[in-house]
Amino acid sequence: MAEELKQTASGGPGEGQLKTGVDFLSRALKMFFGILAAFIIVSLGWFLIFGGSFIVDTTTESVIVLQFGKFKQECKEGWHWFLPSPVNRIVRIPINKQEITSLAFMPMDAEFLYYQGVKADGSEPSEVNEKLVPGVDGYVLLGNNSILHCEWVMTYRVTDPQKFYLTCLSTDATENPAASDTSKGQTASLGTARVMLKNLLDDVVISASAVQNLETTYYDRAKYEHTVKQALVDRIAAMDIGITLENLTLKIAAPPIVTIPSFQELLLSETDAERVVEEARTYSVEQENLAKSESAKILADAGAYKLRVVKEVAADASYFDEIYAQYSKNKKATLVSLFSDTLAEAIAPVQDKFIVDVKGGGQSVLWLKVNQEPLQQRAPSSTTGASGGSVKEDK
Repeated sequence: MAEELKQTASGGPGEGQLKTGVDFLSRALKMFFGILAAFIIVSLGWFLIFGGSFIVDTTTESVIVLQFGKFKQECKEGWHWFLPSPVNRIVRIPINKQEITSLAFMPMDAEFLYYQGVKADGSEPSEVNEKLVPGVDGYVLLGNNSILHCEWVMTYRVTDPQKFYLTCLSTDATENPAASDTSKGQTASLGTARVMLKNLLDDVVISASAVQNLETTYYDRAKYEHTVKQALVDRIAAMDIGITLENLTLKIAAPPIVTIPSFQELLLSETDAERVVEEARTYSVEQENLAKSESAKILADAGAYKLRVVKEVAADASYFDEIYAQYSKNKKATLVSLFSDTLAEAIAPVQDKFIVDVKGGGQSVLWLKVNQEPLQQRAPSSTTGASGGSVKEDK
C-alpha cells in the first residue's frame, strides 16, 4: 500500500509533502505493531508464569486441580503452578469445620418449646399454637407412637477433598461465579453438600428414633443423642463421601406444646422422688455406718471383757494354788488366816463395830466401840474415854 501511495504521489505536485506523510504513517504503524507485539508477548508471559499459580491456605482449604474437567491432582499446601483455564481448572475445597442445623422436626412456632411452654415475652400459646399441623409442623415419631420435637446440630470436616468433590458437590458450583478469579481458583459452594448431609441427618434421626420410646429420648437425652450420633457415623462411613463427623448435638428435645405442662408436673414429681430416694439412701448409709460403729464397739468391749475375765480367772487360780500350797503345809493356820480375811471383808461395810466381852456369873459386860471416827478438833473438856469408845455396865 505504501508503494502505491509513493507511485501515486510521484506523478503530481506536492510530491515531497505526500512522501513525508507516508513515511510518518509507516513509522507510526510499525511502532504501533511493535508495541502491540510487546504487549502480547508480555501478557502471554505473565499469563503462562503467574496466571496458573496459586497458594494453598492449609488451615482453611485444600485445592483440587481438574484437567479438562477430570481430576488431576490435590494440592494441600504451598505454592503451585498449572496451565490456566481452559486447560486446568482450580477448585478450592473448604476443610475447616462446617455446621448444619436441622429444624425438620420442630414446629413452625418453636419459641414456645425453647421457653418451656411460653414465649420470651411471657405470653402463653393460643389454641392455634397448640395444634399440631402435619405437613407444616415437624415432628419425629417414636417406637411407642409418641411424638417428639427435636433440633440437631451437626459439625463435620472434609477429610478427603477428592471424594467429597466427586460425591457431594456440583461440578460447576462456586460461591460467586461472576466474581471468581479463574486464575486463582474457585471456592466450591457447599450448598449441594449441605442439602445432601442435612437429608442424611434427618433420615438417620427418623430411623434411629423409630426404635426408641419417650423415656429414652426425652428423659435420657444423652443416650438418645449417642444412639443417633453412632448411627450417623456408621452411615457416613458406609457412604464413603470424604467427610468426618466431628460432633452431633441435640439442642432441644420436647413433647408437643399442649403436653408440656403435664411433662413439667411429671418432671417435678420425678425430682421429688429422686430427692426422697437420695435422702433415704443417705439415711441408709448413716444407719449402716452407725451399726458398724456400734458393732465394732460391742466387739471391742467383748474382747476387753474376755481378756479381763481370763486374767481374773488366772489370778484366782494362782491365788488358789498358793493357798492350797499353804494349806497343805499347815491346815489350822491357813484356816484361821482365811477366816480372819473373810471376817474382815464381811464387817468392812458395817458402820458401827463393837467388841463385847461377856462374863458369866452375873458379871458386868464391856461394850467397846472400835470403828474409826472422822478426825476433828476436840474440846479440852471432853469426857470421852482415852480409847475413844464408850463403856456400858449392866448388872
